[in-house]
Amino acid sequence: MNMLSLSCFSVRPVLRRRHAAFTLVELLVVMVIISVLIGLVFPAITHMKEKANVVLCTSNLKQLFNGLMAFAAENEGRCPMNENDTASTMFGVPNKPNWIAGSDLVATNGILSITQGGLWRYVNDTRVYRCPSRPNKDYVRSYSLASYFSGADDVKVKTTPAFDRVVHPRAQKFIEAERPAQTLLLTEENPPGFPPEDGRTFLNDGFFAHDDPHREQPGSYHNADPFTLLGGKANVIFVDGHVQLLTPKQASLAFESFFHDVATKPKQ
Repeated sequence: MNMLSLSCFSVRPVLRRRHAAFTLVELLVVMVIISVLIGLVFPAITHMKEKANVVLCTSNLKQLFNGLMAFAAENEGRCPMNENDTASTMFGVPNKPNWIAGSDLVATNGILSITQGGLWRYVNDTRVYRCPSRPNKDYVRSYSLASYFSGADDVKVKTTPAFDRVVHPRAQKFIEAERPAQTLLLTEENPPGFPPEDGRTFLNDGFFAHDDPHREQPGSYHNADPFTLLGGKANVIFVDGHVQLLTPKQASLAFESFFHDVATKPKQ
């Protein structure tokens, strides 16, 4: 056997590829980059989701407004009465049909307060009565009707003969609002347990009287700080049917507009 033939049977060395492992430093760099990307993307996604919720909330208010107008068309131009168990019991005045049948916010009773209300005939979808941005998902309703349209006793309207429930146990007519483009009709209210700036507990019974601003306060969860839930706004629909996103202070001015011309017209 010559050298040439031996070369035919020579074994060539096998080249093995080395798989280089990531070092700890490289892994940490990748993790930091991913964290930065999440930090950039997550707020943008949250902002987009909130914008979509505001649009849906606006649609809800428009549907409730249309329901109120349809009710008024069949009831001498009047708004439905407002749910207020305390006032109804205290003064012994018929308080029906209410726009909602009770002040419950959760579970079966919360649903029944909507489906047995006077507005259900015109707006028969429970999802319309709740804003998707509402922090507590267990609550089935987030909107409240202004008290002055509902023949209800309120600290600010007791001196007004048209609101004397004993003599006139009827709701107000929409045309009696002198400044419809400035006057609040429906607003979001902060739910019980929502963190207010002064630490007090809110009341949301579907009856927005604003006689106690520490308990009856327009919602403040749209675009609120994600950690403190403060500094947000409420969606409000006015008597003329337009919707604005307002701070609680601006929404309070819109409530006061029914009684007198406010110094500053609410602006978005």
